Amino acid sequence: MKRRINVAFLWHMHQPPYEEPRSGLFLLPWTYLHGTKDYYDMGEVAGRHPKMRMNVNFTPSLLEGLARYAEGGPVPDLTLQAMTKDPALLTSADREFLLRTCFGVNQSTMITRFPRYGELFDLMHGTPIEGPAIDRFTPRDFLDLTVLYLLVWCGPTLQQDPRIQEIAARGSDFTAADRGTLLAVGREFLGRIVPLYRDLWASGQIEMSTTPFNHPILPLLCTTHAAVEADPSTRLPWARVEAPEEAERQVDEGLTYFERTFGRRPAGMWPAEGAVSEPAVRILGSRGVRWICTDEEILRRSLGGSMTLAERMRPHRFAGVSIFFRDHFLSDQIGFVYSRWPREKAVKAFMQELRHRAEASEDDRSIVVVALDGENAWEHYPDGGYPFLDALYDAVSRSDFAVPVTFSEYLDRHGPGEPMDMLATGSWIDGNLNTWIGDPVKNRAWSFLAEALEVARDVSALAPEKRDLVRRLLMRAEASDWFWWFGAGHSSIHEREFDYLFRQNLQMIYQELGLTAPEHLGRPVAPDHSPVPVVPPTARISPAITGYRDSYYKWVGAGSCAFQQGSIHRLQPLVAGVRFGFDDRCFYLRVDGFKSMAELMNLGDWLTIDVSRPDPLTFLVRRENGGLTVETRDKDGTTTALPEARAAVGEVLEVSLPLGVFRPWRESRAAFAIEFHLVLGSAELSDERFPWDAVIDVTCDPMGIERSNWFV
Repeated sequence: MKRRINVAFLWHMHQPPYEEPRSGLFLLPWTYLHGTKDYYDMGEVAGRHPKMRMNVNFTPSLLEGLARYAEGGPVPDLTLQAMTKDPALLTSADREFLLRTCFGVNQSTMITRFPRYGELFDLMHGTPIEGPAIDRFTPRDFLDLTVLYLLVWCGPTLQQDPRIQEIAARGSDFTAADRGTLLAVGREFLGRIVPLYRDLWASGQIEMSTTPFNHPILPLLCTTHAAVEADPSTRLPWARVEAPEEAERQVDEGLTYFERTFGRRPAGMWPAEGAVSEPAVRILGSRGVRWICTDEEILRRSLGGSMTLAERMRPHRFAGVSIFFRDHFLSDQIGFVYSRWPREKAVKAFMQELRHRAEASEDDRSIVVVALDGENAWEHYPDGGYPFLDALYDAVSRSDFAVPVTFSEYLDRHGPGEPMDMLATGSWIDGNLNTWIGDPVKNRAWSFLAEALEVARDVSALAPEKRDLVRRLLMRAEASDWFWWFGAGHSSIHEREFDYLFRQNLQMIYQELGLTAPEHLGRPVAPDHSPVPVVPPTARISPAITGYRDSYYKWVGAGSCAFQQGSIHRLQPLVAGVRFGFDDRCFYLRVDGFKSMAELMNLGDWLTIDVSRPDPLTFLVRRENGGLTVETRDKDGTTTALPEARAAVGEVLEVSLPLGVFRPWRESRAAFAIEFHLVLGSAELSDERFPWDAVIDVTCDPMGIERSNWFV
């Protein structure tokens, strides 16, 4: 008898509380944009596959935001308001913000949809001789840019709306009326999201769940010392946060708001960041939560450091709550890897992995859980990821060994799971809490929050409306999102806005209490820095290409770019960083891995250096029996040997490329900008892009670099 295996998808839909507390308007537009591109279409594509079953998690902070956009009246969003200004009247701050926002999208899957968007992208990245980017754009350019930005954030359903099609068909020379139509249609569309999911839930095809209201990390809200339980080496902030009542309020308010929105209470919860601890799960159990989901690393640590395959593919039970554990390999494949593979191969690979798990399972109770963000990954897929999801759902539905289930459906059939004596503290990232605490900047933010919690501990003397406002502000400041972006580890084009929102919520707490806010809340928690941490070269270099570091001085003067996570977090990245530089003959590149590059690049493996400036150009480095080869590859996939290039792999991968392949140097030996990213892969499939969602931009000026960087 062929073994069958249960498979549960959980799509986590989340946006933080973007409301600027003084104006009451949203500072950033991501709730609106993912609403027009992702949330409805994720439900719509599921509805096309009636045999599928899945779990969908909506955070209350997201639901609250969607309701604000859909309710009509003035646009409740400062970004969208800036987009609707007369382009001739934009301030310098407006122009900088719009350029940063409108070009903060995936170039290959979004900007390339419209030739005019590509023209504006090239204008943005023109040479310094053309003046600052902020001054290159005319009012007409800004109008086209904002309309195109809104168009690329229209998902498949909105793209079929005749009003949207008519605007998109023109491609450029848009009008203010076009922009107004886009926003009106989009806000109307957001009102259809909750009814769609309510119907899908009623049909039994999906199960809905939620998260504590503003996506707080419950273990850290119970006590910051929980971080040491997860990792004893964690350095804690000077001020301790210990507020179980805040954790309880976030759970209670979240469940209440969700029930008011959907008409019934959910059976399950996705704890923010998959973060759990024994006190946190006891709070959830006391509120009647039937199931939660977290990462398999939590299970491994809970079982003493090892787990059998059978244990890995079973729910467990603690404090009356059934706990499902995500398969982080398969979840990561969808989140990071399959977006660069041909759709058929990606689906085939997923089903093969699922079959291997079915063949290794002991009985029909085994379950594979795939859990990840329901919005962020799709920006990196062709056509928004929906052809991939269609093919994936079709393959699972037709399979004779995979049984798609909701979590409650599984529990009804197979029981609540194996009892656990203890539950490890940690999150879905590395089984600890270090993504949100321990870094000096993150710890500073926790100390600021601890101070605010202390001054607001007793609000009984306040009028009811002020008391409620202070509590809402505290709940917003407790959101995990601020701590995700603070300090090292993750980067965003909007880090300064996240920093500002966190501090504004805290400042308003003091104001409502009639107190003067601490002076430090008027300054950023962290110094401003580039979203992609690129350090430019400071001197010419001429390293020997050996594949080994050889000596400290070999790459002194080179530029560098270190690994950073983005809005989604990869658990097992491959590339740790790159170094780069030049002399008057070659451009040099060194790739460092989290493991030896010789281990990461086996026979048949490859690396591409994809150059987008000064001209599109791809260099292909392949490992073959004779060593490494370097070729150029054109748009048609035709490769040409580049004999002047050199490459070697050992503990690192080193490459030298002749400067003559770059047009500005070949024609006039002029300084020029190189903009590039790397892709590491094997056979026909790519495994990792670096940087994940950005490019490295460096000025190559062999003749002038010493004059620019001299020092005494």
